[in-house]
Amino acid sequence: MSDRFDFLELSDGRPAAAVAEAETSQLDSAADPLEASVGSAWKPVRLRAVEIIGDPGTAHGQFMNPLGLAVDRHGAVYVADSSNHRVQRIGMNGELKVYGRPGNAPGELWGPTAVAVDPSGDFFYVSEQGNNRVQCFQVNGQHRGVMNGFASPSGLTVDVAGRLWIADTGNGRVLCWDGRHKQYLTPLDYRHGITRPISLACDPAHNLYVTEGSAEDVVYYANYGRRSGSLGANRRLHGPQQSAIDSFGRVYLAEAGKDRLHVFTPDGSSLFTFETLSTRMGALKAPAGVALGPNGEVYVADTQNHRVVRLAWE
Repeated sequence: MSDRFDFLELSDGRPAAAVAEAETSQLDSAADPLEASVGSAWKPVRLRAVEIIGDPGTAHGQFMNPLGLAVDRHGAVYVADSSNHRVQRIGMNGELKVYGRPGNAPGELWGPTAVAVDPSGDFFYVSEQGNNRVQCFQVNGQHRGVMNGFASPSGLTVDVAGRLWIADTGNGRVLCWDGRHKQYLTPLDYRHGITRPISLACDPAHNLYVTEGSAEDVVYYANYGRRSGSLGANRRLHGPQQSAIDSFGRVYLAEAGKDRLHVFTPDGSSLFTFETLSTRMGALKAPAGVALGPNGEVYVADTQNHRVVRLAWE
């Protein structure tokens, strides 16, 4: 039995034999890229699966095609449970809360794709491709409002200033909503090389990461506007989806076309890939979401296996 969730298949308290069975990440270089990128500041050298959250189904705690993930400052995980038309929040102590039900009225959801949590942790946003809108909910369940005018929005992120960034996929642009001043900033669009944005991420250094579906690339924009590079500059990415950036500047990418999590150094070099949990638990299948916890936890939306996997560095 798990120490956190009664619907987990495994937990941190696994027997030593089970731990030994778990597969770990693969280094992409014969040289040690950890020492080259972060020196002695970071010693873990592999990832392993430590929890599986949920299984296929419609009950609370189950998922059908989970997509975007988010983690708040308290460590609670938010899952865009897409085919169940809801968002599920899983707290650190295992408490489960469900937001939305199928429909198009305020507070109802249809095809949620992404979740972004305000830095306060008091409310969150969810994008819906089926209803072409973004909604806001209090963590306590109260519905705060609806934002319309989008076409198949598929990605969200919140920057350090609390501004909401929206991948307005069908309109080929990225919008930024400044809630403090109640206005949209100048959008990023074709003039910035954006044609089909599908996911977004921000880091504390004011960089915006845009997963571009048409080019199958993740493009960096310094100061949220000036293109400064891309992960696909020296390699081909396969079905890139959500990305997340850790405190060392490493980029974690859900690479659905290769059934793996791909980790890159701050300069864009390939560092790790993770595909297989264990012989017993199988491999990732078309993962579409990734998010990082406040203590270094790595969560992956294992989309076509209808579960969320927590990974840990060791």
